[in-house]
Amino acid sequence: MYQWIRSYLYNRRARVNVDQTKSKKFLLRHGVPQGGVLSPTLFLLFIDDLVSEMPKGIKAALYADDLVIWCKEEHASTATYRMQQAADRLNAWAEDWCVSINKEKSSTTLFTLSPKQKAGTIRLGGTPLREDEEATYLGVTFDRRQTWKPHIAQAETKARRKLAILRKLAGTTWGANEKILKTVYQGTIRPHLEYGSTAWSTSAKTNLQTLDRVQNQALRLITGAMKSTPIKEMEKLTTIQPLCQRREAKTMVQAEKLKCLPDHPMKHRLSNLTKNRLKRSSFVHESKRLSRLYREVLPQNTLPLTQEEEETPKATEKPGIQICTSVPHVTSGEDQNDTARQALTLALIDEQYPKEAWIHVYTDGSATNAVLNGGAGILIQFPGGHTATSSVATGKHCTNYKAEAEALMQAASFVQDSADPCYQVVFLSDALSVLQALENDKLPQLAKALQMVRQTRRVVLQWIPAHCGIPGNERADELAKEGAVEDQPENSVSFSEQKTIIKALMRPRTNRDDYHTMSREQQVNLIRLRTGHNRLNAHMNRKFKLAPSPTCACGQEDQTAEHILQRCPLLDEERKEVWPSPTPLQTKLYGSRQELEKTTTFITSAGLIV
Repeated sequence: MYQWIRSYLYNRRARVNVDQTKSKKFLLRHGVPQGGVLSPTLFLLFIDDLVSEMPKGIKAALYADDLVIWCKEEHASTATYRMQQAADRLNAWAEDWCVSINKEKSSTTLFTLSPKQKAGTIRLGGTPLREDEEATYLGVTFDRRQTWKPHIAQAETKARRKLAILRKLAGTTWGANEKILKTVYQGTIRPHLEYGSTAWSTSAKTNLQTLDRVQNQALRLITGAMKSTPIKEMEKLTTIQPLCQRREAKTMVQAEKLKCLPDHPMKHRLSNLTKNRLKRSSFVHESKRLSRLYREVLPQNTLPLTQEEEETPKATEKPGIQICTSVPHVTSGEDQNDTARQALTLALIDEQYPKEAWIHVYTDGSATNAVLNGGAGILIQFPGGHTATSSVATGKHCTNYKAEAEALMQAASFVQDSADPCYQVVFLSDALSVLQALENDKLPQLAKALQMVRQTRRVVLQWIPAHCGIPGNERADELAKEGAVEDQPENSVSFSEQKTIIKALMRPRTNRDDYHTMSREQQVNLIRLRTGHNRLNAHMNRKFKLAPSPTCACGQEDQTAEHILQRCPLLDEERKEVWPSPTPLQTKLYGSRQELEKTTTFITSAGLIV
């Protein structure tokens, strides 16, 4: 190994090419090959001892070649003395290892709320380091008084610059629809508004509101709604969470992660009483507040992260266990109707796993809102014609994923104990994520249970589509729901499960709405009709005073969405062409895609601008 690494670094030469003229070759005696796959690892090994070289009372963190050193003292003079010791030690290390430190990029910052505290000069190799009011580390800007205002201002600037992308992608009558615009926002703009939020989420409300205004503007661009449209209406329609809720979820997840690390210094502070010495809340106190707020619905026992790291038996290594994560010619539900999916799946089962030669094991899992009161359902069909069923409660705090995995675990146990002579067994499950996790060796206990079955039978795990009328799958789903309403035991959860539960609690509930499948112009018309914030006389007069009267041209009542869609006599002819029979307003605004298209067609044929 040593000789191999040495050959990777030894006798490297380089030359410069300018205007097709090449310099002579120079021997490279320092550094690692730029862009080399092994280079980052070798560099990290080289500087690994730097942090341990720091004197007592000094903390240090190293990310690649970015080093931050800090200490905490009551007086600035004491802190300066200690930091000078650390700087001297750093300089000595650099000289010993022939490393040059960029002193122009190095700086010091004194963090204090006292205006009387003054920082002393710290020298690195005889060169005084500049003192900055702010320090940026890994993209987060720390200001002297920890108000986080500079960082938030920078985040706002970056995000607003990216908003121009949304403006160029769509107008009110043309361009990308809501789904595409939402994806662009979530992928390129929102990350700027959230990066490092567990550190700065306790900033003053006025600072955080500047970020909220960026998201509000993005919501208007995504939906095409008028400026007066309530933010909550746009959040509900797009299922985009308020930033404050997402910050709370990230704080809770980070706190849970720290609690799960047995040796982390923050674990003690998060688990015990701590005094709040500052006017503003800290991360510790904010996480404790959220923990109390969600105590009734969140698990109180999270397993240490070390307990999740078990040696995984690889289910795919031994012959006889086969995992199939697809059905030929079956596509996603939006592209293929349920009848076709059902026919293709049943044909596959009959052809590859005939009931005369295979034990069919259908499993399913269920949890309320995908995170509470889990249940597992199992239906076993034996070649002789007899069946066995089981409903199992899987815990008060249980995700759909865990319930699905538990269903397969229980089913494997039942099959192992069965005296049926059939040699072949197929587990038919609609839990694609569980099968993929098993394929990637992420479910060691389930893999072990299947290996036990493998000792006496041939084992196949076959994915099947859900909710398309496959009798065995539908029955397993019913059994899982029965298990979910049984008495649930209190259970511990892993950190990954706790993270899923927290995100699910914060995630807005979604309902099927064909609005999302329509064109940009149709979506803009619909949201304006639904919310009542549109360019009809009633709204333009009352909100903006831009219409002389709220009354419709027919003179009978105010010109609102309900009036023009249901009662305006001037539009009777256009209405009868689109809706020959009486149709409720709810159907016109929230019905199927066909009904929504009728509504937008009516608006166009009537010559209305909403």
